[in-house]
Amino acid sequence: MWITKISINNPVFATMVMVALLVLGVFSYRELGLEQMPDVQIPGIFIQVAYPGASPEAVENDLTKPIENVVNTVSGVKRIFSSSREGSSNTGIEFELSVNMDHALQEVRDKISQIRPAFPKAAKDPYVDRFDTENAQPITTLSVTSSGRDLRELSTLTEQVIVKRLQGVPGVGKVVTGGTVSRQILINLNPAKMAAQNVGVDEVMRAIQDTNQNMPAGAISKGDVEQLVRLEGKIKTPREFGKIIVARRGT
Repeated sequence: MWITKISINNPVFATMVMVALLVLGVFSYRELGLEQMPDVQIPGIFIQVAYPGASPEAVENDLTKPIENVVNTVSGVKRIFSSSREGSSNTGIEFELSVNMDHALQEVRDKISQIRPAFPKAAKDPYVDRFDTENAQPITTLSVTSSGRDLRELSTLTEQVIVKRLQGVPGVGKVVTGGTVSRQILINLNPAKMAAQNVGVDEVMRAIQDTNQNMPAGAISKGDVEQLVRLEGKIKTPREFGKIIVARRGT
């Protein structure tokens, strides 16, 4: 080869070329742009569907599996990972780097809208969005503990005081709480008495929903002043649930 011949006949020239390449490589390496935290967007989409009161098995069968099957047909999918928890289905889709994420997001939303009518009636509308690696990660995590207050009091303090004050801090975009408890009332039914009165569970649920709500009652006008009227029907104490009339049967 001519390079070999030139190097053998001109050893000094060959050495100078090697030194020049070495110096050029060192200089280029020092000028190479590097970032400790580069702005890298993961090509992924997140799907979340709330299903209040459903067990993890029901969530998996009714929501997670149909979602996985339909999004698997989207072009460019690299990996699908999901989790089915009590009352919530979460599905993540990772795409190839060459995929146009705007088109992929629209295609996923179209696929989900096609199977949305088959979801259970109690399931909420799906939340579909791209991975937000920059803003989705929490900046700080705070814990609230107390030796003199129970979990219910701590939950109320966190939601009504701490969260509201943190939301008012400049630069805070979102505050997410975890581990709190919500006030719940458990109603135990007596199957024997319900069968004797020919009352079904659906009637009990419907009676509770119809009774435990606030309803608008129009407005009262007096001259130029108009005052809205609202009936306060929300049940405030657990004992009041026992006074609900579930059904009336004719004699």
